[in-house]
Amino acid sequence: MGSSQQRLRVAEAHGEIVRFAYAGTPLYDEDPARDLQLYTLYLVPEHQGTDAGQALLDAVLVEDPAQLWVAKDNPRAHSFYRRNGFVPDGSEKIYPGTTDLVEVRLVR
Repeated sequence: MGSSQQRLRVAEAHGEIVRFAYAGTPLYDEDPARDLQLYTLYLVPEHQGTDAGQALLDAVLVEDPAQLWVAKDNPRAHSFYRRNGFVPDGSEKIYPGTTDLVEVRLVR
């Protein structure tokens, strides 16, 4: 894979962090599908359902090919990522220490 790249965006409201996104070089995949991975996209509940999540995703990924891991049983996240061109690539893993949390890798 290519050189290390780190992208972080943070938004504050009234002196408190209310949303953030972080993307970078895939570090934990033995065989990453892309050179860039979205690690975190977080919004406090009051900011969910607004365009804030889209703005953060656009800021850290731009239009670049990327991958991410998401809980298999998270239809809201899957819908959001599907609208942004992500599709499952068939890779799945069980989150360490659990027997029921399955993550799937999405790529675009």
